[in-house]
Amino acid sequence: MRRITQGTSGVEAGSPASNVSNFNGLGIGKNGSTAFAYERNFSWWTGAETGVTVYEFSPSTGNWSSTGRTVNTSGIGFVGGAVDLAAGSYYFGGYSSSGTRFTLYRYDSSSSSISIKGWIDTSAGAGSAANGDIAFDSNGNLFVIRGSDTTTTVFSVTAENLAAGSGGKIAAAKSSGFTTNSNVNGVAFDSAGKAYLGTGTAVTNYDMPDWSNKSSFASNNNWGSTDLASCSSPATLTLQKDVVGGRAKADDQFGLSLKQGSTDLGTATTTGSSTGLQEEIVGPQPVKRGATIKFSETGANGADLDDYASAYSCTVDEKPISGASGTGTSGTVTIPNTGKAVVCTITNSPLTANVSIHKDVADEDGKNVKPGKDWTVGAKTTATTDTVTSTPTAATQKTNANGDAKWALKFNKTTGRATLAISETQQDGFEFSSGSCEITHLDGTKGTKKLDNEKSTNLTGIKPGDDVKCGYLNKVSDTSLTLVKKVDNKDAAGTAKATDWTLKAIGDKATGDKTISGKTGTNDITDVKVKAGEYALSELDGPEGYEASAWDCGPKNTVTADKVTIKAGETVTCTITNTAKTGTVTWNKTDEGGNALKGSVWTMTGPDGTAVEVEDCTATSADGCTGPDKDPAAGKFALSSLKWGEHTLVEKSAPAGYVLDDTKHTFTVSGSTLKQSIGSFTNKQKPQVALPLTGGTGSQIFIIAGVALCAAGGVGALLKGLRRRNRKH
Repeated sequence: MRRITQGTSGVEAGSPASNVSNFNGLGIGKNGSTAFAYERNFSWWTGAETGVTVYEFSPSTGNWSSTGRTVNTSGIGFVGGAVDLAAGSYYFGGYSSSGTRFTLYRYDSSSSSISIKGWIDTSAGAGSAANGDIAFDSNGNLFVIRGSDTTTTVFSVTAENLAAGSGGKIAAAKSSGFTTNSNVNGVAFDSAGKAYLGTGTAVTNYDMPDWSNKSSFASNNNWGSTDLASCSSPATLTLQKDVVGGRAKADDQFGLSLKQGSTDLGTATTTGSSTGLQEEIVGPQPVKRGATIKFSETGANGADLDDYASAYSCTVDEKPISGASGTGTSGTVTIPNTGKAVVCTITNSPLTANVSIHKDVADEDGKNVKPGKDWTVGAKTTATTDTVTSTPTAATQKTNANGDAKWALKFNKTTGRATLAISETQQDGFEFSSGSCEITHLDGTKGTKKLDNEKSTNLTGIKPGDDVKCGYLNKVSDTSLTLVKKVDNKDAAGTAKATDWTLKAIGDKATGDKTISGKTGTNDITDVKVKAGEYALSELDGPEGYEASAWDCGPKNTVTADKVTIKAGETVTCTITNTAKTGTVTWNKTDEGGNALKGSVWTMTGPDGTAVEVEDCTATSADGCTGPDKDPAAGKFALSSLKWGEHTLVEKSAPAGYVLDDTKHTFTVSGSTLKQSIGSFTNKQKPQVALPLTGGTGSQIFIIAGVALCAAGGVGALLKGLRRRNRKH
């Protein structure tokens, strides 16, 4: 093994392998960590090649040693070997006698075993005498170099296709054939994108991928090389086709082409009817950094590219290359100075755009996100250029079980454009959390639009090939509880304030045992974020003299036994009203012997100065008492509906035959003294009228007057009788 530098004959690398005469298939590992080769074995009887034995080189000792692993086969002319710079395995193989098939083997040093990976179809342009070599790049892509006379052809196998090989055919992409050297038996690449071809006594280098700028690297008639290898890796270029949304006609296919200047680098034509990335590709081909490559597509098998929206994009190591994307069927890319894998994709889509809206819902903490089913979402389409139709035609749909709703837009021309109005309909108990739309154009470029709310948001400039994906996230509205105290002092002129009470709600286990407590109007019990569940409502510390109403938590939330159940997302206000109770007063009217006296009338003056006349009710029952006194018993008084404050009571009229008592009696009604009993009030009897003594003038006068009256009555009766008699006759 010899290490060669520009313009030299090189130096020996380690000791020569012993007892070998047909050493070939040199492969060097990453950073020169290891090296492999094989000894070709031949039949001593027929001279035919019968297989190979694998050797391994130790950089630490500089010695070659046999692995003891041999492939015994016939019909294969072994020509090359290489180490996979990504995985470290050694691959080797050779052509069939007709040059139409390259059979590939793999040696695994960790298990010291050899397995067949498969075969590559090299029949295109095959000659009867095929030679060449194989090489890898750092991404694990394999290049099978075929030299036939002066024509060199590269068969590229992607790392994915190589890994899938299990003994059968391995998919490969063929390059164009290039005129190089004759008798090519070795190939190597450097990191700048140059290829090196070995032809026994000379090594020639070329610029890739068009094999131009041929230059002598080294030559020496004193050594004859059978193979070349390098641990360097070139950049590569791959052209691939992506079919989005199907084919306009079932038989449509697409032709792909790479060119450097006017030189064809390679072509491929798609087959089948699958969508997505097509199996047929051009490359990967080793390329020189700084080279400008043109890529293009054509319709094949009757396909008309006017039936499609076309776009292209190029990446290096999956990152976009500036200036290497756009719309159309062709473009160019300049290989960057850094990066390994350049991939250009031409994407075709029928004149359609896809629109999807995904709905997610979360709990009130914004967690436990899951698809939202049966939400109404909208994508109203308006054509701004040419015409567009939407399927389904309805501008709104309900999301399915996966939270999705989809529309397909069909344009009549590649120049068609449309505006989408994206919206959702809010549901009770939920609130908008976030939303956005991502528009992926056919060339792979993307645009985003933030959705600020559930209302309609316009997406403009939608064109054929666009993929519009919108999403809404709604969360359960915060569940909140407010406790409110109201006080009704109107009828009783009570003095308490709403803040004199402490309100409280105690939640059950479902609420996390949440408790809120405080004065009405404070943050402690106003719009407090709570968990759904049952709450026991109560009030504390209130003043006397008030009657509490039932709790009222609104028409949707029934209160039972001072308990209310609150659902997630509800905003609930629970109100309790305390009404000041009016007062009552009682008193009695008696004579000096304690006997009830009827017929007294009183004047009562309230705290506001209003005077009321109170007449003793002596009805047969309370229902007959129509005045302020509601006690039907004579001499007993009972008044109600008295306002809070000081009242004055004065007797206005005494019972007949009794002396008026104009003493002022005062009493005070309050929350703690609602029932007043102010006692019994006594009236003295008036003195008797004095009559004259019997006999004397006085009595005589009364007697005479009495006799006269009696006589007059008799005469009147006699006259009346005579008149009645005369009428009869």
